[in-house]
Amino acid sequence: MRVIHDTDTIEIPLSPTGDALPPLAQLVDVTALQRLQNHFAAMANISICVCNPEGRLITAPTWASAFLRIVTRTAAGRALCEESIRRAATHTSAEEVPLAVEGGVSLYGTPIHYRGHRLGTLVIGVRPPKKFSPEIVRNIAALAGVDPIELGQAAELVPAWTAQDRKATFQFVDLLAETIATLYTQALQIRKQLNDLQIVHELTQLLTGEYDLDSILDQTAQRVVTALGVKACGIRILDETTGELVIRAVSGLSEEYLRKPPILLENNEIDLAAFQGRTVYIEDARTDPRIRFRDKSAKEGIVSGLCVPLTHRGRTVGVLRVYTGDRRYFGPDEIELVRSIAAQAAAAIINSRLAEERIQAEHLQRQLRNAAQVQRRMIPREPPRHPAIDVGSVYAPTLEVGGDFFDFVDMPDGGLGVGIADVVGKGVPAALMMASLRSVMRTYAMQGRRPADVLLYLNHALCRDTEPNEFATLFFGVINADASALSYGNAGHEPPLLLRGDRFVRLDTGGLVIGAFHDAHFDDAQTPLHPGDLLVLTTDGTTEAMSFEGGVFGRDRLKESILRHRDLSAQQLAAQVLWDIRRFAGLKEQSDDIAIVVIRVLGFGRGGVRTSPNHPEG
Repeated sequence: MRVIHDTDTIEIPLSPTGDALPPLAQLVDVTALQRLQNHFAAMANISICVCNPEGRLITAPTWASAFLRIVTRTAAGRALCEESIRRAATHTSAEEVPLAVEGGVSLYGTPIHYRGHRLGTLVIGVRPPKKFSPEIVRNIAALAGVDPIELGQAAELVPAWTAQDRKATFQFVDLLAETIATLYTQALQIRKQLNDLQIVHELTQLLTGEYDLDSILDQTAQRVVTALGVKACGIRILDETTGELVIRAVSGLSEEYLRKPPILLENNEIDLAAFQGRTVYIEDARTDPRIRFRDKSAKEGIVSGLCVPLTHRGRTVGVLRVYTGDRRYFGPDEIELVRSIAAQAAAAIINSRLAEERIQAEHLQRQLRNAAQVQRRMIPREPPRHPAIDVGSVYAPTLEVGGDFFDFVDMPDGGLGVGIADVVGKGVPAALMMASLRSVMRTYAMQGRRPADVLLYLNHALCRDTEPNEFATLFFGVINADASALSYGNAGHEPPLLLRGDRFVRLDTGGLVIGAFHDAHFDDAQTPLHPGDLLVLTTDGTTEAMSFEGGVFGRDRLKESILRHRDLSAQQLAAQVLWDIRRFAGLKEQSDDIAIVVIRVLGFGRGGVRTSPNHPEG
């Protein structure tokens, strides 16, 4: 048995669940594949197509040479090529398959793999090292039923390949196969995430509907079994009077298995660990010495399992157990899904006991149901307008919901507060934590508190309401009304860049992340601002953006980008920095949200009023 602490890196190895993988064409749009193939054929000047594992065409072949276009004019020629493509696509070795006759055009297949599973094959036309002989041309013309003279003229236009040409082309094809496999992997992940969100969404609807508690728990157990493809699921609730874990809902377990002596919490190490907030993994219930009824588990056909707490708002009321019929390892996403479902069930249990908490619980469910949409709406659509500063911002989210955000706060004294943060993790939990963090930050900042006080209050709130492994980095600063000074505090966030003239001023005052330590201390500092100063705030997705070759954009490239575009408006500068990041990343898929805020200090005008050089006093 393995006990998984929330602060642990879960080291349970991933393995397939046994479900068949969806076909390549089902997840990756065929039109997109065709465009990718056509662009590749044009760049490399080769003929190419994509086939499924059985050798059937997924895309229409792109013929790069007049020679093959002439051959495929006729039905006989097309059949000849398609049969050769099929053989190349299903070939088990890295050998070339000749097109009709030896010594002419041959075909070569590069497999497209996902975790060792063959999704399909890229088939390319391989040119010979020397010109076609007249005999080969005549033989191919006869087989295809085309004019040998015309075909011979086209053959003269086909350049021979050198060994270097072959090597470069094969490397290029391998890169394209990897790109298609990456597209497939990302699409599969998106499907999994959408499915998980749908499960949580449906469960949320169930929990907020007009159902009694027993009905809710029964359906929860059934949906866990369906979602994870497991043998069974059971939900036990603690009777606080007797200390017994009473079975309240079950799916997939026999009456005989359930007829066991009372399960007392104090006598069961697995459930005790769950009540301490941990996820417990059982590799084999038939031999694990901590399983009290191993004989019943063996008779029931139970092998592996998970036990997670039913916890809501720091209060654990029971456990949810998942059972499998064979040895199985649970990945982090599966564990997170089970914990999320268990948390929903706990909310229903507590709400059924405490009617006065129902409104707040239903609000939490609505947040969960609309997590992705809510997150997008919380990012300011337009930067604020202020007479002493020019503000610009961009936000480039990934496909999955996450915890990056920035926000602006109008201060009581006419100044402007700006906060930028990154919540640990991704997905629905991070999005919910982001919403809470933003709300608390705005509420406390609008009271005109010092940045250090804002960070301190946020830290206390997060430590009180979240798990130990849930924390965030956050920078919060206040620019005074005439933009002559910046007061700021930093809780473990990427330090902002302040460009003054041709050099960057260090803003190093900071502290620990928020939400990790109850007794954390936070400092703040003040720095003067001058006309023309540029303040740039980012999240780590900016500096950690990676190129296709594995390079990191980094802080130095960020500084170079700011210097290069410093004469632009704040909004234009933010957009150009984002463009520089995307140009650096190239084909590399963005792995983290990118948030950029740019603030330019405007010049002093007559009477102490600041004016922009582009908007002089009139």
